[in-house]
Amino acid sequence: MEAPPSERHPWSVHVTGVSPCPGRTGPGKGGVGRPCPPPVTRNTPMTSPRPAEPSRGPGPATAGPAAREDSAKGTDDRPFAGILFMLAAVALFSVMDTLAKALTPHFPVGQILFFRAAAALVILVPLALRLAGPGAWGRIRGAEVTLLVAGLLGAGALVSFLMAWRTLPLVEVAAILFAAPLIVTALSVPLLKEPVGVHRWSAVLLGFVGVLIVLQPGGAVFGIGALWGGLGVLSYSLWFISLRRAGKTVSSYVVAVTNAVIMLLLALPLILWAWVPPTPMQALGLIAIGAVGGLAQFCLVRAFSLAPASLIAPFDYSYILYATVLGYVVFGDFPAPTTWAGVALLTVAGLYIIHRERVTAARKRAADPS
Repeated sequence: MEAPPSERHPWSVHVTGVSPCPGRTGPGKGGVGRPCPPPVTRNTPMTSPRPAEPSRGPGPATAGPAAREDSAKGTDDRPFAGILFMLAAVALFSVMDTLAKALTPHFPVGQILFFRAAAALVILVPLALRLAGPGAWGRIRGAEVTLLVAGLLGAGALVSFLMAWRTLPLVEVAAILFAAPLIVTALSVPLLKEPVGVHRWSAVLLGFVGVLIVLQPGGAVFGIGALWGGLGVLSYSLWFISLRRAGKTVSSYVVAVTNAVIMLLLALPLILWAWVPPTPMQALGLIAIGAVGGLAQFCLVRAFSLAPASLIAPFDYSYILYATVLGYVVFGDFPAPTTWAGVALLTVAGLYIIHRERVTAARKRAADPS
């Protein structure tokens, strides 16, 4: 399957190995989040949201060829800067997820959804107006339905992850989310009519074993939180695929803004129905969720505009380290041995899918030099 762009979970996640954006392959856990990095013309194979190659994330990384106005330079000349921006994006997403997990027990999901979208828009709208260019907004015409579906799926994924965080540690939810590239690979056959070879099917099966090890169906770990996590990763994977369609014509910055707007509109009736007055510190935390998420999205897009996705996509897995440290320091959670074993299998499977998509992209370029 062609590499699609991605992002972590719809509001923060960036799943490596997947990419809904056309012409790119790569990671992306998150936010409905993060916009697929802008495409950039270059001859380097990629594995994440980028230009002329397979594509890459809700969430999840988000724009396709039309997002060429999003990037002004090639991505081969500043690889170190690209890696730093990617590490910063993953770190910010992990901070956002930590804040969300800490506040979820105290506030209705709709209220967190509202602050996530509203605060992110304050950051994303000015960036989109400045970086996407005036012509990018006109390309929404014709992609309205796809963007609406993407926004609904992204919001649904975020709600599911918020519910999962109420009972599961950050690392376990992250492990479930790392199954997104595998699900996108499998769904690309019936939904996108893309061929998937035996190598990637083998990676999908290996990753599925990793998910079973983490969730332990029938065991003490498996419960309502795991079900919410499963629903979240499925919604997130479908969100990836819908963004890949939208990314063929719509700028990544515009996609990020429209997703946040849809999330905000969905949250408005929910906060009218249920609202818990926050303390000053809690209000600061709620605002920080959206602000940190918006900055993370910017760093993610910037990373993929500075370096080949095949180089920076693997750094998406650094989320496990951040989540482990934050989960232990803030919540006293430390992954069980079975969680580490499942995460290892998921990481190997995701990285192998990235490698195979890179090989596929190289073969296509060799067969069609034009």
